[in-house]
Amino acid sequence: MSFSYPIRRPEKPIVKMAIVGFGGCGCNTTSNLYGKSAIRLIAVDTDASVLSIAKADAVVHIGEFLTKGRGTGGDIGLGRKVAEKDVDKVLDAIGEPDLLVAAAGLGGGVGSGAMPYILSAFREKHPDKLIGAVVTMPFKYEGAERIKNAQIALRELLDATDFVIVNLNDLLLKRYGDLPVQDAMKIMDSMLVYGLSGLADMLDPTNSVIRTDFSDFTSVVKRSGVNLLGYGIQASARKATERAIEQCLLDADLSTARGALVFVKAPLGANLKEASEAPRVLNEIYGVDKVTWGLKVAPDVKRTHVMVVASGVSSQTIDETLKEIGGE
Repeated sequence: MSFSYPIRRPEKPIVKMAIVGFGGCGCNTTSNLYGKSAIRLIAVDTDASVLSIAKADAVVHIGEFLTKGRGTGGDIGLGRKVAEKDVDKVLDAIGEPDLLVAAAGLGGGVGSGAMPYILSAFREKHPDKLIGAVVTMPFKYEGAERIKNAQIALRELLDATDFVIVNLNDLLLKRYGDLPVQDAMKIMDSMLVYGLSGLADMLDPTNSVIRTDFSDFTSVVKRSGVNLLGYGIQASARKATERAIEQCLLDADLSTARGALVFVKAPLGANLKEASEAPRVLNEIYGVDKVTWGLKVAPDVKRTHVMVVASGVSSQTIDETLKEIGGE
């Protein structure tokens, strides 16, 4: 006697990812990402004028009565007070994503005061979720107060999150200071858009040849501290990888990385030997011992795209910043 059983395929796991932009810089990030991926986008600010033009799936106005719809004036204490009052409003808008990434420029009241508090509250409520932040450190010439605000916030973010991707405005100035202002700032904006969209693309199994899933990403970045995120587009995987690393706005020593994840999106016709140059660059040139990589072949791309995430990296600037405020 034989029996036959219906085929029951498991449902495809869907990784829920949300990006929350705090303050003017963070809301600008959500606007730049809007319509470019399936990531849920939330814009959060005290400034009603910023929120009126922000593009996001949800817009959360915090501190409405405390600031009268205006900004915090760079007051980190006011930013914290606003967050304490409206934390539930923000958490309700965020929901329960598997991966939450916050974006902000540090130094002001909302990015430095409200964001760390909100992320700490999210971690307390959802200790099993993966939490990251993408932040920009202010120019040194912006003054001691904004630098101090940024230092305090960075220390708190490293405690509240699994990973923090840091971009240095001073490095942007050094590399691209001769460009017109709008062109220089577009470089940073495009890196954020490509990098964050690349995370979502990597987690989607469509067209995957070598699969990197959420568990792979988690193993690289979980409780890893300072991270580097780079994105490069070139004719070959090797050049795209080198470009991704060169464009990173952090003085990171890649040889100190705890691990790295490399995601390659190649055009039709790309061969395995050429595509595998991406992880090879990280391992053989930069000395990263643990490299996880994924590969997609996509008919809609003409050149090779490479995203690099290096976790637990050492940066002289960040090390000095944390030392100044008593961090490790």
